[in-house]
Amino acid sequence: MINELIIHLGDTKTGSTSIQKTLIGKGCVSPGKSILYPTKNHHLGLAKTLSTKRRFSERHERFNRIYEAFQNSDADYGIVSAEHFQFVEPEALSEAVETYWPDLAGSLRLVAYVRPHADKMLSAFSERIKLGSRLLSLNSFFDTLSDSDGLDYTPRFEKWRATFGDRFELRPFVRDELYHNDVVSDFYRVVLGSEDFAIKSPVEANPSLTVSQLSLLREVHKGVNIKLGSATGPRMREVRGSLGRLVTDHIQSTGLGQDGEKLRMPAALAARFTERYAADAEALDTAFFDKFLMSEALEKMQHKTIDTAQSLDATDYFPTDVISSVQSFAYVLADLVAQNPNKFKKMISGVRAGGSIET
Repeated sequence: MINELIIHLGDTKTGSTSIQKTLIGKGCVSPGKSILYPTKNHHLGLAKTLSTKRRFSERHERFNRIYEAFQNSDADYGIVSAEHFQFVEPEALSEAVETYWPDLAGSLRLVAYVRPHADKMLSAFSERIKLGSRLLSLNSFFDTLSDSDGLDYTPRFEKWRATFGDRFELRPFVRDELYHNDVVSDFYRVVLGSEDFAIKSPVEANPSLTVSQLSLLREVHKGVNIKLGSATGPRMREVRGSLGRLVTDHIQSTGLGQDGEKLRMPAALAARFTERYAADAEALDTAFFDKFLMSEALEKMQHKTIDTAQSLDATDYFPTDVISSVQSFAYVLADLVAQNPNKFKKMISGVRAGGSIET
């Protein structure tokens, strides 16, 4: 049996993919310490059995499969990682651990990373476009977020601490606050409780997209929508998301649009944004950190704004022949998806994981 269980909770857009790729590749070397990471990608499926009703029936099998791996290992640390835990209720995870992994509950630690509010909104906007959401503008996205509690961090993380006490640790996803200014190194220091380790080959996953690259992704999803119609059920959303991730990988590998501007917040929106989230930033700093990291990040954001919102129209960045090629590519992908959406999603997961299928 493993000696200690660490659950990495995300959040989304805080370097989780880089952490997971390093875990998969056994990229951390620590004398006398061993780590078991029982998957070939991430534990998204496991996390969804605690938050998505149609996946509840998978809970028993998924938790038992991982428990068997932990039980048959003498590793010092067993790690579970999925940014989707951001959407899981802490009580649900606690109950599942007590039910399926009761003899690991006493050794359990949990770690999450939190990204400053403005950076998180910009990253989330890019991610939604990547996954096929029909977002019109940053302003409309802000209105949607503002009406929900999606960026109100403090109540959510306080629930994790209330449920798990000092076994839960929240780390700021702020470069200067991370060990070696790197989230992967910071994660391993948390796991190992020491600095006696080395990262063999640093991994940078999911670099931020430029505005012109986002405009191309919108064209891809437009083409897919023309072919597939407006189906928006949960399974089709997952398929569109998998397709968007795969296309993103290829756009980034070719370098198409990589010299464009990064997404920035218009000054007028920044003023509204600061007014909306200043209180939560201060509350989070007070509750979890010994300095005003989130509040300072909001202040610094004011110096990174632009006067006019950036266009997401591909014709503003690319010639018509490039756009036409992208549209044709999207039509072909959509035809393939239509043959068998579920199988296509699994195929994409396998391609992106280097030949493995999502577990």
